[in-house]
Amino acid sequence: MSQLRSLASPVPAFEVGGDFSLGAEEELMLLDRDGCLTEAGPALTQLTPWPDPSGRFSPEVFTCEIEYGTSVAATAGELVGHLGRGRGRIIAAGHRPLALGLHPLAELGEVRFVHTHRYDAISTELAGLMRTPTAAYQVHVGMPDPAAMVSAFRALRNRLCLFRALAAGSPFWYGRDSGLASARAAIMWSYPRVGVPPVFHSFDEYADAACQQITAAGVPDYTYLWWDLRPQPRLGTIEIRVMDSVPSLELAAGLAALAQGLARDAVERPSSVDLPEAVLRENDFRAVRYGLEARVTDLDGCERPIRAIAQDAVAQARLTLGPDGAADPLDCVSAALAGESECARQRRLASRCGLDALLRDLSRRTASSLERMPEALLA
Repeated sequence: MSQLRSLASPVPAFEVGGDFSLGAEEELMLLDRDGCLTEAGPALTQLTPWPDPSGRFSPEVFTCEIEYGTSVAATAGELVGHLGRGRGRIIAAGHRPLALGLHPLAELGEVRFVHTHRYDAISTELAGLMRTPTAAYQVHVGMPDPAAMVSAFRALRNRLCLFRALAAGSPFWYGRDSGLASARAAIMWSYPRVGVPPVFHSFDEYADAACQQITAAGVPDYTYLWWDLRPQPRLGTIEIRVMDSVPSLELAAGLAALAQGLARDAVERPSSVDLPEAVLRENDFRAVRYGLEARVTDLDGCERPIRAIAQDAVAQARLTLGPDGAADPLDCVSAALAGESECARQRRLASRCGLDALLRDLSRRTASSLERMPEALLA
C-alpha cells in the first residue's frame, strides 16, 4: 500500500511533524464547590477561543470534562507552560479543574454526553459501556519522517508500561478502593480497539493493519483506533495514550520529557527488539494493578522491578536531551521513582481523612501546581 494516499483514505499520508517536538492533550474533570462533577464543559468551550497561543479547548464526550490541546512546543518545559495556562484559564473562568484518571466518588452512570456527530456515533456504539468519565494525559512527539516514526513507535511500544505506572493515580472508583493503581485503565479496557498496538516495521505495514481494523470495525478512519500508542499521520506525531491525568504539572513535564528523550534515542540508535504482544499485555496489566510496585519483563526477557527499569529509561532520556538543555524536567520523574507512589499517597490520605478530604487535596494540587511554575512559563 503506497504512502501516497488520498485525503479521503482512512489512513492518510504521513505529514512531517517536526524534529521531536512536543504537544499534549490534557483531559480535565470539572467540579463544583462540593467536589461533585458539574456539566460545565460545553459552557467553557463556548468561552473559547481565548486569545491564547498556547492551545485551545475542545469538548470531551462527557459534559463534565474539557480537553486542552496545547500548541507545539520544543521542550517539555515549554509544553508545561502551555498546560499551566490552560488550567489557569479554567480557574479564571470560575471553575475547578481536576487532573485525575477517575473521580473517586462519582456514581456509576451519572453522566451526560456532548452531542456532536462523532460523539453521538461513539456513545451509540459503546452503549452502556460509557457510564464513567475518564481523564487521560496524552503526549505527542513530532516525527521528521515515516522511518523515524516507525523506530520511535517500536521503542515506545516496549516501554508503555513505564508510562502507565508513572502516571497511575486512580485507585478509587465509585467510592471504593479498586485494588488497582489505575482503575481508569480497567474502564478503558472495556472499549473496543484499545490496548497494546500491533508491531510494524514500515509505515505501509501500519497503514495495512489500521485499514484492516477500520474495515472490520466499520468506522470512518484511523482516529477511531484507540490503541495505547498510535501514529497520527495528519499531525506527523506518535501519541502515547496510557497515562492518567496527573495533578502535578511538574510530573506532566517530566513524562513528556521522557517520551521525547526515548523517542529521539530510538531514532538515533534504533533497536531490533520487539517484545511479544502477550508479554506487553502482561506488563501493562501489572502496571495497572501494582503501579510503581510492579515487576515486569524487561527488553532482555528478564523480570525486574518497574522502578529500576524506569530509572534506566530516565537515564537514557537524560543522555539524549542533556546536550540541548532539555533534561531538567526528568528530575521530577526521578523523584517520583525514589519516593511514595501517587496511589500510596492517595490511599494513605483516604485512610486517615476519608475520600472527601482526598478529593479536596487532589483539587488543590491540580490548581497549586500553577503556583510553583516560573512566571515566564505562565506569561
